[in-house]
Amino acid sequence: MKLNLLQCGSIRVQRHLIQGGIGGPPEVPVPFFLIEHNGSRILFDVGYGRSAINAPATGTYVPLMSQEDYVVDQLVRLGLGVDDITHIVISHLHGDHFEGLEAFRDVPCYLQKTELDHVGNTWLSQRYPVDWQWLKGDHDLLGDGRIQILHTPGHSVGHQSVLLTLDSRVSVFLAADAACYEAAFEQRSLPANIFDRAAGLETFEKIDALRQAGAQIIYGHDPTQWRKLLQEERHACME
Repeated sequence: MKLNLLQCGSIRVQRHLIQGGIGGPPEVPVPFFLIEHNGSRILFDVGYGRSAINAPATGTYVPLMSQEDYVVDQLVRLGLGVDDITHIVISHLHGDHFEGLEAFRDVPCYLQKTELDHVGNTWLSQRYPVDWQWLKGDHDLLGDGRIQILHTPGHSVGHQSVLLTLDSRVSVFLAADAACYEAAFEQRSLPANIFDRAAGLETFEKIDALRQAGAQIIYGHDPTQWRKLLQEERHACME
C-alpha cells in the first residue's frame, strides 16, 4: 500500500470556524490523498473545483488555489489521469473536499447516505455524474480490512474518515474535518462550524481510542503537522 499526500492549495479562514477558540485569519492547507493498494487507486477527497482557481479573495472561506493545485494536475504529476482512479471516498460535502469531482465520470464514489439526505440528491447527481455509492455507517472498502471507511459525524451530519493499515502494519487515520487541528483535538475543543456538538465529541473519543491503539492521526487542516509530514524523507509517500 502507498499513501500519497496531496494538497489542493489552502484556505484563509477565521480560526474559530475550524478550531476551538478565537483567533485571526490563518491560512490552512487543503489536504487530500491517493491510496494505491492491490491494483486499486483510491482518492480520499478531491479538493476544490476549477472555480476556486485564482478566485477573488472575498468571503468567510477564501480559497487560495492555482491551476497546479487542481486534482487533475496533481494526478498528472504522479503520471496518472482521472481514468486511472478506481474509487473515490468523499469525507463530506463541503467545497474544499468534494468539488474536484467535476473532473470524474462513472467512477464509484462513496458517501454517507445521511450526508446526501441533508443536501438533497438532485443537484448532486446532475452536477457530479460519478457512480454514487451510498453508505450507512462503517464500510470495508476493498473487503480485506486494509481500507476502512469510518462514520465520524459531528462536523457534518454524515462526515466520514478513513483508517488505513499500511504494509508495515502501522495504522493511519485520515481524519478530514472530524478533527481539523491536533491542539484543538487534544483539548476537546470543537470549532464553531460544527453541525452536531454531541456527535462531534463522540467522534473525538472514537479517534482517541484509535490513537491509544497506536494509529497515527492525520488532522484535516493542521498547518504545523502538514508541514512536518511533507518535510519527512517520505514527504509525498507513506508505505
